[in-house]
Amino acid sequence: MPVIAACTAHAWWQMGGVDVISVDKLLWALMLLVLREPWKDFRRIVRKEHGGVGNEADAMANELQTPTGVPPLTKEGDVSEQMALMEPACDQVDRKADVDQMDGQPYPATFGRRLSWVGVLLVSIRLNNWKINSPSHDRYQPPSPAFQSRTAFMKHAILCFIRGYLILDLTRAYISTDSYFTDTTVSIRSPLPFTSLRLVPPQLLRSMVIGAQAWALLSQVFYLPCLLPVGLHALGWLTDEWSPHNWAPYYGPPQAIFSHGVRGFWGQYWHQTMRWSVSAPGYALADVMRLKSGSVLRYAVITATAFGLSGVVHMGLVPPEPLHSTISPNVIRLYVAGFFWLQPLAMLVELLVGHICVRATSLQYWQHGYALRTRTLANGIWVIVWFTLALSLLGEAGRQLGYWRFWTVPISVWEGLRGEGWIMWPVLLAGTR
Repeated sequence: MPVIAACTAHAWWQMGGVDVISVDKLLWALMLLVLREPWKDFRRIVRKEHGGVGNEADAMANELQTPTGVPPLTKEGDVSEQMALMEPACDQVDRKADVDQMDGQPYPATFGRRLSWVGVLLVSIRLNNWKINSPSHDRYQPPSPAFQSRTAFMKHAILCFIRGYLILDLTRAYISTDSYFTDTTVSIRSPLPFTSLRLVPPQLLRSMVIGAQAWALLSQVFYLPCLLPVGLHALGWLTDEWSPHNWAPYYGPPQAIFSHGVRGFWGQYWHQTMRWSVSAPGYALADVMRLKSGSVLRYAVITATAFGLSGVVHMGLVPPEPLHSTISPNVIRLYVAGFFWLQPLAMLVELLVGHICVRATSLQYWQHGYALRTRTLANGIWVIVWFTLALSLLGEAGRQLGYWRFWTVPISVWEGLRGEGWIMWPVLLAGTR
C-alpha cells in the first residue's frame, strides 16, 4: 500500500492535479489491502458444478430477505444503515432456487486459482456476486439479473442510447440560446432568454438542464458499450458470468426518490459503481469509534466520509490548465467537490424531519393512504428544490471548463431538422473538405 500511495502521489505531482481513475483506484486499494481482509472474509459466489445444496448455499438462502422499500427509519426511530448508500433495489422474488445452485468460494489455497479469484475481485467494482462480511451488502447477493434475455438487454441499451442522445441534443439546443452557460459574468438567477418562460424560476430551469445533461451523458456510459460482450456471449465466446445482461441493474427504481428523497436518489436510484471504494473508510472509522449500528452518528460518519471522498474523486474531472476558465483550477475543483460535500447535509435534514414525523405519529402512519401521498409529493418537491440549489455548483464548474462551448453530440437531430446543418463537430466537417 505505501508503494501504491507514493506512486499515485508522484503522478499527481507531475500532472499538476488529481484524476478520477487514480483516486478511485487508490481508495479501492486502501479498502482491499488495509481496511478489509478479502483473504479471510470475502467469498466469491459461483454456480455449483455438481448437484446438491451445501452448507454455504443454505447459509446464503437463510440470509436473503425480500426488500420492501427499506424505510428511512426503523419503528424504534433508529437509522437504517443501508440508506447511507444502498444497493440498487432489484427483484428478489423466487431467488431461493437460484441461490441453491450457488456456492461461496473462499480465497483459494493454490497460487494458480488465487490469480483468477483475485483478478475477478479487482474488476468487481460493485462487488456483486461477492460476500464481503457486510450484512447490508451480503443480504442481496447474488443479485437477480437485470434482464431476462440478451434481446431484452439489447433493446434497453439501444433505447437508453437514443433517449440519452436526444436529451443531450435538445438540452444543448437550449444552451445555445442562454448566455449563462458560456458567459461567466451572467448569474444563474438572471432572466431567461425567452419571455414565454418568464414564470419559470431561472435557477430551476438551468439546474434541470445541467442535471439532464449529466444524467443523459452517464446513460451512454453503462449500456451501449456492453452490447459487445453481450454479442460475444451470443456467439458462445463468453460465459454467462461475463455477459452484462446477467448482471444487476446499473440504476435502481426512480420510485425510491419519492419514497426516500435525496437518500433514495443516491442510495437506491443512482449508479453504485464507486459505492464501496468511497464508503469503506467510513465504515472502518465508524467501527473504530465503536458507533452503534443504526445510530444517527454512525450514519452521519459513513455518509459524510463517502461523499467527502466522492468529492475528491470527482475533482479529477478538472484538468490542470482549463482553456476557458477565469478562475484557478483549484477553485473549479472545489466547485465540483462542493456539490458532493453538500449531499450529507440534505440527507441529515431528511433524517431530522423523519425523526420528528415518526415521533409525532408513527412509521406506519406514513406508509398508507393520504399520509403516504403527502410524503411522496413532499419528497419529490424537496428533491427538486435541493438539486436546484446544489447543481449550481456543477453549473459554475462546467462553464468555467468551457464544457458548453461545444455541441455535446457530433450530429444534431434538432439542428438538422431545422435546416441548420447536421454535423456539429468541426473535426468531422474538416474530413469532408
